[in-house]
Amino acid sequence: MELKLSKKIADSVPRKRKQASNWRLGPLEFSIRKYLSKPTVVEKSSPWNYTFAFFLFFVLFVVLLVNLTSLQVASGKEMLEKSNNNQVKVKIETAYRGAIFDRNGKKLAENVPSMNLYIKMEDYLDSKGLIKAEELQATSDTLGGILGDNWKKTSSSGTYSSILEKIYSVHKESPYFTDILIAENVSNEKAIEIKSKSEVLAGIYIDNESKRSYPYKEIISHIVGYTGDVTSEELSSLEYLTTVDTVGKSGIEKWYDKELRGENGEIAVEIDALGRSVSNQEYVIKEAQSGDSLYLTIDIDIQKKFYSFLQSGVKKVGAVGGAGIIEDVETGEIIAMVTYPSYDNNLFVGGISTKEYSKLLKNKNLPLINRSISVQMPPGSTFKSLVAPAALDAGAITENTIYVSRYGYTFSNGAPFQEFENHAYGPLNVVGGIAQSSNLFFCELIRHWDINKLDPYLEKFGIGKYTGIDVPGEAPGRLPSPANKKLLAETISPWLEPVWYPEGDSCNSVIGQGITLVTPIQMSNWMAALATEGKLHTPHVAKSFRNEEGETQSLTFDLLGEDMVSKEAFNITKEGMWSAVNGPKRSVGQLANVGVVVAAKTGTAEFGKVNSKGIYENTHAWVGGFFPYDKPKYSFSVFLEDGGHSSNAVNIMKDMIMWMVKTDRI
Repeated sequence: MELKLSKKIADSVPRKRKQASNWRLGPLEFSIRKYLSKPTVVEKSSPWNYTFAFFLFFVLFVVLLVNLTSLQVASGKEMLEKSNNNQVKVKIETAYRGAIFDRNGKKLAENVPSMNLYIKMEDYLDSKGLIKAEELQATSDTLGGILGDNWKKTSSSGTYSSILEKIYSVHKESPYFTDILIAENVSNEKAIEIKSKSEVLAGIYIDNESKRSYPYKEIISHIVGYTGDVTSEELSSLEYLTTVDTVGKSGIEKWYDKELRGENGEIAVEIDALGRSVSNQEYVIKEAQSGDSLYLTIDIDIQKKFYSFLQSGVKKVGAVGGAGIIEDVETGEIIAMVTYPSYDNNLFVGGISTKEYSKLLKNKNLPLINRSISVQMPPGSTFKSLVAPAALDAGAITENTIYVSRYGYTFSNGAPFQEFENHAYGPLNVVGGIAQSSNLFFCELIRHWDINKLDPYLEKFGIGKYTGIDVPGEAPGRLPSPANKKLLAETISPWLEPVWYPEGDSCNSVIGQGITLVTPIQMSNWMAALATEGKLHTPHVAKSFRNEEGETQSLTFDLLGEDMVSKEAFNITKEGMWSAVNGPKRSVGQLANVGVVVAAKTGTAEFGKVNSKGIYENTHAWVGGFFPYDKPKYSFSVFLEDGGHSSNAVNIMKDMIMWMVKTDRI
């Protein structure tokens, strides 16, 4: 029976179905018939289709590769830093600071255990990273009650009225520092009390670290110096420092800070976006490398004894202060360099308290001043030991030149000039002039010569120049020249006439008065040059470095000058200094019987007000020289500020040399 569909039904059938010619056929059969009823057509693909597809894939791959390379290589460092800032905090592991030893291996500066108090700020931050003010206030109040004012010693980088103010200030400057140092060197009693209140002191912990210690304190503090927290100024001027470093502030600690401090290590700790630790795991990025140990030229036993003699001498004569130096004439090594009064450098470790610092500043004797290298004073008649060889070398005088020391000596304008305490020594040659320290001999010498011809010689011996000693704070002294007098008159001394008087100014200069200024270190150094007949070394207190592997690196220093005058000029001058101690008309007789032959020259430098008799009321006491005379080993200088007659300085050196002879130190 043939099936007929209405038009309506037929229209409702899907179009694909309309293609069938007979609905009585099954779907499979219909499909087969349809296929067989049409010719088979095979479509051929163009090879360009495959080429295009490959090319498109290649272009996409290159673009992907370029972007990946840019991300990993070109921007890799930047992305890593961002990743570290967001996920990793790098902690500094402070390097172990190198110790300082004397020439015989005795410790002058060392690291000792120290209990430091910290607060973990992450324990006081809420989920938004804001400080929990009430909790922090309570903790700060509790700590303040336990510590008192001791925590203030760690505030060298700022002044804080309370622990809370310090915490807020440090956190504001460095919000990613989760641990803030509150106090250093906490005593054992305080540490026990803090630990006993751990339940109410969240995030407070004590870390066992180290601090600098100076066992010889005042005896050597001006040489060794001290360390302290780094300041913003030091950070900007010294690129090797970080914000958590301890840095040398004075002395050797400052001069050789970079070698002593070593290299800090770095440790990475994982943190969240608010800077809080998310794991106890730490990763060592770089191992800390300890600083090198430093060996000095100082003999601490000689240093201690010299300090003791100087201290006694200053107190005995009521001097303002004093200094003493013993130097190896062949090398420039400083065997001892003492200053009195001095200070305890341990007070500055971790920051000195306001009270202690104020006490040092108010001391009229200025204990913070290193008188060995920093004071610039008129040298008095010690200066004649430089004028004599210069005049001999220049031919201004000879060994046989005679000038008469007499009463009533005047300049051409009638102005009087006299010997010290108005003595009269009669006819003198240069050896006698040195031995008896004649002002008139040297005044006559310069009146027949020229100060402008003397000054170049003085400069060769280092007058008016830095010696370059490796201790900070050295002063250069001042050369007695017409140019310097004019400069002084135009700047700091307006009362001074800007005119050089060939008689008055020149005579004052050659006897170590007038505008002539020297330092104790300059004097010991020129005495060494006289002893060696022409070797002016760079004086120094550092001898060698030694690293962790035991390798030693010796330090070398430049020769400042040599052969300043002829050998004959040196020998005649040395004879005069020998005669000053050992001759029949000696002026330094105290050093004649000390167990070794000494050559020396003294100076009593006048300053201050003149009394009704025309005599200065105040004088500085000086002595300089060398020993043993035949084979010089050491030069020396002793200075007493406002210390009276030069014999007061001589007595100190006498005790020192006798002790060195007795203990076989020569």
